[in-house]
Amino acid sequence: MKMANNLQRWAIVFLSIFSISLPALAVDNYKEFRRDRWDFEASANYFHSEANYPSSGGGSQSLPSGNSFSLLDSSFGTRYTPKKNWSVFGWGTVSNAESKDSVASRANSSLSEAAVGFDFLMYSDMFQLIPEVIAVMPFEEVDPASDTVLNSEGVFEVRSRLIAQKDFGAMRGYGWLGFNFRGGGRSFLMPWGVGAQFKMNRFRLGGELFGYQSVSDDTTDVTAALRTSYISGVNAGSMKFYGVKPNLMDSQLYATWLMTPNWTLQVNGGTTLTGSNAAAGFHVGGFLRYSFDMSEGYSEQEYVAPVANPVPNYRSNMYEESEMSSEKKVRRFQEQLNDGVDQNLFKPRPTKSKKRPRVQPDQLQQQLDDTEFQIELKSNKKQRRR
Repeated sequence: MKMANNLQRWAIVFLSIFSISLPALAVDNYKEFRRDRWDFEASANYFHSEANYPSSGGGSQSLPSGNSFSLLDSSFGTRYTPKKNWSVFGWGTVSNAESKDSVASRANSSLSEAAVGFDFLMYSDMFQLIPEVIAVMPFEEVDPASDTVLNSEGVFEVRSRLIAQKDFGAMRGYGWLGFNFRGGGRSFLMPWGVGAQFKMNRFRLGGELFGYQSVSDDTTDVTAALRTSYISGVNAGSMKFYGVKPNLMDSQLYATWLMTPNWTLQVNGGTTLTGSNAAAGFHVGGFLRYSFDMSEGYSEQEYVAPVANPVPNYRSNMYEESEMSSEKKVRRFQEQLNDGVDQNLFKPRPTKSKKRPRVQPDQLQQQLDDTEFQIELKSNKKQRRR
């Protein structure tokens, strides 16, 4: 098919447009809660496998006859944080799978799944604890009688986990442990992971180890035979999906670039490390995220409760309002002037101010001298009389 022939080309195109991570927007492993923040994201992730981890575990074994399996997931999601301690999110995924064996090449492109979920900040003191729950609805179920390569697990899932994280300043540490319910008779999984992130101005560099363990047994002779036959026939022998009691350990390195306050770009890459009944391979991916603050440009004034104080600020506390002094209860006295008498007769007449003669400096000095002379004469007369 044309889609099968162009799958590698589409993978390169998507990865050149988008950049990051295996966990997309909805499942960020280090959580941030910013009130009234709304994120929109387009992501892509490419996985390629030419080997499996056998049921005995340990190292990988190559697929027969140079077979290969590849998968390209393109997701579009959103996350909204109405409060500072919880958020809701969702996404839809279009998956393109291709398998190649010695007989034929098969491809399948479709809307594979949609998901909705929520998370909230349960504890925030010495560190933070964040529960997360996600419901995943498939759009394609596995039909063992078909000849269609699988591009998803094809069963309803409820994914839950508890994330513990702490910000140390220049470094962030986080880890999680969870439980995945899977329908269709599949085994239940326990996802786990640990990671660290380093902050450098606008860049974030990080690494993770993560994976899952089967915590229930879905193995019977009939199911094991049917699954093995289907995987060998249409998936080129790859155990990426539909495996019996799978276990896997994976790795990832990523870099995030905060281009602007609204735009974020991230790239990643990793490889599987070990497992059992699971596909071994490498993955690269990316996302481009746009975020905006819905409360930008709007500031709510803080409410200030009025102070109950009957005494005005400019009066003494000794002031008390009585009923007799209240203007509401005692009418002010007003003089009656409409008695026919000209009231201008009772207005005081202006008086002319008498101007004192202006004394010259020479006259003032002469008066002082005369006064001093008179005082000396009087004192001399008193002395003579004695």
